[in-house]
Amino acid sequence: MEWHELKLGVFYRQEQAAQTEGGRGRLSEKMVVSWRGEPLELGRRLHWEAQREGLARAQALLFLGDGAAGVWGVKADRFPTAHELLDFFQGSEHLWDLGRALHGEDSPALPPWAEARLHRLRHGRERVVLAEIAGLKKRRGATGKKLAQEQHYFAGHAGRMNYQAAARRGWPIGSGAVESACRQQQNRFKRCGQFWIRSGLRNLAALNEARHNHHGDELWWTA
Repeated sequence: MEWHELKLGVFYRQEQAAQTEGGRGRLSEKMVVSWRGEPLELGRRLHWEAQREGLARAQALLFLGDGAAGVWGVKADRFPTAHELLDFFQGSEHLWDLGRALHGEDSPALPPWAEARLHRLRHGRERVVLAEIAGLKKRRGATGKKLAQEQHYFAGHAGRMNYQAAARRGWPIGSGAVESACRQQQNRFKRCGQFWIRSGLRNLAALNEARHNHHGDELWWTA
């Protein structure tokens, strides 16, 4: 047995986003692409679906991603003019991790420290938070190692944390659309007793996406 990692991307237009009565986000339509292999191939396929869905007519583009390796290479390769935004909840986890390194897991000072900085990060004061993180003094041992890792993380994503500006444009600040698609894929391919060879997983994923993205008829068309 071996682990199969499917990389996944979602494209949708802003006018396709709405909310339920309970305030949860929902999409009337979205294009979903997955790929087991190099991220740039995922980007090529996602770009193709986006072009079919009206990419050329877009007045502005948002590329929202987590911190996974290769994500921002896809953006540079296929969506170079798009605004970049780091998933807010990914950034939040790293901020909490930094707080735990500085204050300890069970410290009563941890929640106020993290929540205050998350509020600033979300509401247009990201430069203040980033400057504070960059200015933290070096420490020794495991704490120092973790501190350096998180400083490097936030420095690398400093230009991708303008959450208030994105929200004011009606853009999402979290990758809920991708998380939802991931759950759907897991439900399809990770059922009890299911086992896949590489070619079988790749082919079935392609068929599933053709059906979902409304070009299944093209796949089966014959002259």
